[in-house]
Amino acid sequence: MDALLNLYKPAGMTSREAVDAVRRILGVRRAGHTGTLDPGAEGVLLICLGKATRLNEFLQWLPKTYRATMVLGVQTDTQDMEGKVIASTDAGGITREMLEAVLPRFTGEIEQIPPMHSAVHHEGRRLYELAREGKVVSREARKVQVYRLDLLRFSPGEHPEAEIEVECSTGTYIRTLCADIGDALGAGGAMKSLVRTAIGAFRVENAVTLQQLEAGDAADHLIPMAKAVEDILPVWTPHPRVLRLFRLGRFVKPKPFPPVPLPEDKPPYIAVLDAAGDLFAIATVRRDEVWPYKVFGEHVLYHPRSVEEDLG
Repeated sequence: MDALLNLYKPAGMTSREAVDAVRRILGVRRAGHTGTLDPGAEGVLLICLGKATRLNEFLQWLPKTYRATMVLGVQTDTQDMEGKVIASTDAGGITREMLEAVLPRFTGEIEQIPPMHSAVHHEGRRLYELAREGKVVSREARKVQVYRLDLLRFSPGEHPEAEIEVECSTGTYIRTLCADIGDALGAGGAMKSLVRTAIGAFRVENAVTLQQLEAGDAADHLIPMAKAVEDILPVWTPHPRVLRLFRLGRFVKPKPFPPVPLPEDKPPYIAVLDAAGDLFAIATVRRDEVWPYKVFGEHVLYHPRSVEEDLG
């Protein structure tokens, strides 16, 4: 089973537990997710099955969209409301206009310091392991991209609550974003709830639950590998002989060159499809050469097209 699954992870379950549940239900050996959701968070968890696990590095390019509720005037040791409150102040003077005024500071390329309660490695150990021992270590700030940050709802009070929608790059910590916004307002803040509503084109309304999988609905929700990369990489369907050469690890110098636009902001990779439209390989472009990078297909069917059409 080589495909992807848009799973709705429920709150109260780790991402690893969700993957293990999918493996058990579908009877697959290889499976992994494309980005962790905290146990208290819910929503889209994109799971790769079989050979699709080799697509993870490309799926990381997809933007992620979240809806989060944050509480202002409260600070916790985990930056969310599941942690221990370490500071609380009356933030009743904060208005919707004041919050809207600081949000532009957190769009575009920003820097975040990973929270102690995270899976980031430090000298061979996860930060959350150190945090459980009461240790705090120095962490370097990381650059992330926030493409869009909208305020959806604001409820005033001693500890105002605000719901925001964030579209961002992989590696963005939403609870850190909430805490940093609170700090910018001089009151501190913590995330109360989080739902991941999309990873690229994979949206929450199309996600399948574990209960649906248990009921036997898996086949209707499996996403072909070719479909998964069509919004990420240019697509090329060459002559079958090209595919045979790729199986041998050899490059080709196609003439004319594949008529596909190469993205300027990403490495020059191409999704190579076979005649049936299935993902056969990921190839990389080196000047006038196309080299196989990852090969998935095993069999190449005969096709009557002229070899010279692609090999020159």
